[in-house]
Amino acid sequence: MCTAITFSTDDDLKFLARTMDFSFELNAKPVFIPKSFTFNSHIEGSSFKSTYGFIGAGRDVNGYIFADGLNSQGFGIATLYFEGNAHYGRRKKGFLNLASEELVSWALGSVKSVSDFEEKIKQINIVAKKNSIIESVVPLHWIVSDNTGVTKCLEITESGVHLYDNQVGVMTNSPEFPWHLTNLSHYNNLQPTEYLPKKYGSFKREPDGPGTGLSGLPGDYTATSRFIRAAVLREYISNTTGEYQGVNEIQHLLNSVDIPKGVKITNNKTNTADYTQYRGIMDLSNKVYYMLSYDNVIPKRVSLDSDLLSKTEPVEFDIENDEQISKLFNQLSTKFNTNTNLSKVISALQ
Repeated sequence: MCTAITFSTDDDLKFLARTMDFSFELNAKPVFIPKSFTFNSHIEGSSFKSTYGFIGAGRDVNGYIFADGLNSQGFGIATLYFEGNAHYGRRKKGFLNLASEELVSWALGSVKSVSDFEEKIKQINIVAKKNSIIESVVPLHWIVSDNTGVTKCLEITESGVHLYDNQVGVMTNSPEFPWHLTNLSHYNNLQPTEYLPKKYGSFKREPDGPGTGLSGLPGDYTATSRFIRAAVLREYISNTTGEYQGVNEIQHLLNSVDIPKGVKITNNKTNTADYTQYRGIMDLSNKVYYMLSYDNVIPKRVSLDSDLLSKTEPVEFDIENDEQISKLFNQLSTKFNTNTNLSKVISALQ
């Protein structure tokens, strides 16, 4: 279970962001992959080499697997769970055969734009291959975006391969993407302003006050409700400019779909629970990746700058930032006397 959004600032910075909501511990971290790096597929006889350097949320499990990321060309992709709808086939001759969990790695290393993705995906065949860790075929679909703001969703179902235009800038999980778009029509009454007074016969009833315009906004954690909530808030959130403010606004948007531990039980017998393990924010314009894990309050920022792109081997980044937090508060404390406690520092910031 996950939620993905795109976002654009007034100065035309383009972002792709997502929450990673899952019960199985993924232990993902920011990983950089250089160009000319070879991936050996889980599908026997298949391999591919990266044309572009990229960074994303990855993990080395007998080879690197990625859930999202962006590359040096300003192309970004995120994969989300698509249980009950994803349908993959057998190996095909004349195609690059991949397991579903390998598509992100291929796309980030091979694709420079959404239009490029649209052409190159025609040569990819996703095979129904069981993943050795979860011991089942991983049911996935994908959202792709680039630094022009063009966004599409890829879904592979029993009816075939579908690449949908995503003008809403939101993606969650099952049902299929067109269903979510149809469902939006049930919420056309939602608005940021309060409702006007209404008359019942000769009796006039004033609205309850600010916030009434969003009465009926679903607040649960189903994919359908998260889609509506993200789409409505994304539409009306205040305009902003710059990388920092863009990331800040996205964090506020993702707060609305963030799942705390313990509130979404997926298996009553084992008390297994989905929760937001991390947030990934991709600045497609400046080519910067942000990752915020559940246990941290400051995101890890990694830029695809010339120094990083010059590396010839993968680079893994630690997402623990206690040192960053300590440094921040040390800097803040210099503005106060040594007897000022942390609560006073925080109060001053507010």
